[in-house]
Amino acid sequence: MQAVKYLFFRSIGIIFNLKKKGVADDSCEEYDDLATIEALSAEIKKLGFKPLLIEQDYKLYRRLLKTRPDFVLNIAEGLGVGRFRESQVPAILESLGIPYSGSDPIALGIALDKYLTNVLLKNSGIAVPAAYTIGNLAEAASLRPLFTGKKLYIVKPRWEGSSKGIFLHSLVSSFAAFKKQAQYILAAYRQPALLEEFLPGDEITAAVYGNGKPQLLGMMRITPRRKTKFFLYSQENKRDWKTKIIYEPSRAINVHDRCAVKEAAVGAFNALGLRDIARIDFRLDRHGIAHVIDVNPLPGLSPAYSDLPIMCALQNKSYAFLIRLILQQAFRRYGRSLR
Repeated sequence: MQAVKYLFFRSIGIIFNLKKKGVADDSCEEYDDLATIEALSAEIKKLGFKPLLIEQDYKLYRRLLKTRPDFVLNIAEGLGVGRFRESQVPAILESLGIPYSGSDPIALGIALDKYLTNVLLKNSGIAVPAAYTIGNLAEAASLRPLFTGKKLYIVKPRWEGSSKGIFLHSLVSSFAAFKKQAQYILAAYRQPALLEEFLPGDEITAAVYGNGKPQLLGMMRITPRRKTKFFLYSQENKRDWKTKIIYEPSRAINVHDRCAVKEAAVGAFNALGLRDIARIDFRLDRHGIAHVIDVNPLPGLSPAYSDLPIMCALQNKSYAFLIRLILQQAFRRYGRSLR
C-alpha cells in the first residue's frame, strides 16, 4: 500500500545561528538575534504551521533525526570560517531528505566566495569590478603595479558576508596601505584577502525571487546621511544605520539604472543557479554602469535592521508578505502549497 503524500507541510523548522552576547568584533555579524527568530516563528504560526526552533550546532544531525520537521526555513550561516560553511545545513538536510528553503549547497558555496562569484559572473557577461586575490603576503608584490595611478580599491575577506572585514580603512590607494590591510585580513579572518576595484557611483541592492523564471522583487539605493567623497557601506555605517544611512525606494533611482540593475540582478540569479530568493548588491561606476559587488542567497531577515525587509517596507510590502513569499516559492519546488 502506498504511503499517503500530504499536500501541505505541517511543521516548519527554523535552523539558525544565534548571535553571542558580549562579542566586540564582527565574528558573529552574520548570525541572528533572538528577536529575528521569534519574529519568524510568529509568522509561521500565523500561517498555520507548527514552528520548531533549531539552533545549528555539532549535534544538528541527531536533533533533526529526532524532531524530523516536514520542512525547514534555513537561515543558518554555518559554523567555522571555511567557505563551505553556508552549505553545511543544506547538505545535512539533503542527506536526510528534508525539504528546505533557499539555494542548494553548491550555489551557496560559490556565492560566499566573492572571487569565484566575480569570475563566474564575468564569464556570464555580467559587469563586475576588477578583483584580485592573495593567499599570503608574498603574493602581494604581484599587485604592486595596480597602485601606480590614483585608483581606489577595497580590501576585504574573500569569503565573508554581512560586510564582515569591511571597514572605513578598508579603502586603500597605495600599495603600503593594501599590504597592511591584507595582512590584517589574512591573520584575523584566516582566509585569502580580496583586492577589489572601488566604484564611485551609487550603491543599490536588489532582490530577486522565484524558480525557473525569477523576477525582481524590488530595489533600493543606499546613501550616507552626510555627504562624503567616498561612501562605503562598511561595518561602522551598517551598525549605526539609523543615524548614518538613508535607504531610498526604487523611485529615487533613474529609469535607466533601474532597468540595468533589474537585468543584471536576474542574470546573476540565473547564472549562479539560485533558488527562492536572494539579494544582490551593486555599485555604479563613473559611467553609470551597474556592477555586481556581492550576492546574498541567505539574505538577512531581521524585521528591524536587515536590508531585505527594509526594501520591502519601502514598497509597502509587509514582513508577513516577505516570509509568505519565501515559503511559497520553496513549497512550489516540492509540489506543495500554503494552506
